[in-house]
Amino acid sequence: MKASVSEAAPGLSLSRLRALTAVAEEGSYSAAARRIGVSHSAVAQQVRDLERAYQIHLFDRVRGVLRPTPACLELCDIGNRMQEAAHDAARVLARRGPSGQHRLRVGLGNSMPGIAIVGRVLAQHPSLTVTVDSGSHQEIMAAVSRREVDVAVLPDLPADKRFRRARVLSQEVVAIVSPDNPMADRGEVTLEELAASPLVFRSPGSSTQKIVDRGFRQSGFQPEPRLTADTRDAVYEAVALGIGVGFMWRFGTYRSDTVRRIRIPEFASTVDEVVFALADERNALVDLFFNVAGQLRPEVIMQL
Repeated sequence: MKASVSEAAPGLSLSRLRALTAVAEEGSYSAAARRIGVSHSAVAQQVRDLERAYQIHLFDRVRGVLRPTPACLELCDIGNRMQEAAHDAARVLARRGPSGQHRLRVGLGNSMPGIAIVGRVLAQHPSLTVTVDSGSHQEIMAAVSRREVDVAVLPDLPADKRFRRARVLSQEVVAIVSPDNPMADRGEVTLEELAASPLVFRSPGSSTQKIVDRGFRQSGFQPEPRLTADTRDAVYEAVALGIGVGFMWRFGTYRSDTVRRIRIPEFASTVDEVVFALADERNALVDLFFNVAGQLRPEVIMQL
């Protein structure tokens, strides 16, 4: 006897639709199982349960590949929409901390000016809690795209219709040296001089390093760094200890107690630091972040 909707509906779960969609897109139970992190038998059972409950045929096997039937494709479309809704629900819940307070997730390429914006947001919203994820340019863009952070700040953000964006300030890459470096009291230094100096680089993927690499390449130099660090803080500390000359965005940190910033004429053009979020990410906290970012001024950062 065919199962009624009321009898079978409890079995029509999001997990079964997720398994069904994975099989349809991957073409086999084993590949679908690897994708969603369950066993081969569990995926096959999910599909069989749906077929048995509704007496429906969901896949044809064509030359060893499972091909979805028209009815299966309709279910996959519904399943994808349900998964998107589940992600949206999780995103809403993520905006609340364990005790129920509002929470904002922020991604930063550089500590500043992002932390300055966060500080002003917290001053205007005392009950808010903020989590900050730092990473390379690529990592932060990916985190925003996956909705792992609500809003982010990056320099030199490429044009992308997925995001709404607003300029915070413009800045250039500068050289940084320790106070006892012979260049410490100079106002500027050329790439030719820097190419002959011990250098501290960031790992590939860093927006700073992309500017540095391009500048040296265009000037005809290919210097080998003395040290390559995976974080901006490691570069800063290496420079402070006198290991070599590093590079950072002029307003990349409020600290001025240890290293000296030196202008590089070849890097005279500025790059916009941008606050951005997914275009459909509309809520009061993200809007507040954008509003505060629009009021920030470079001289404020240097006075913090």
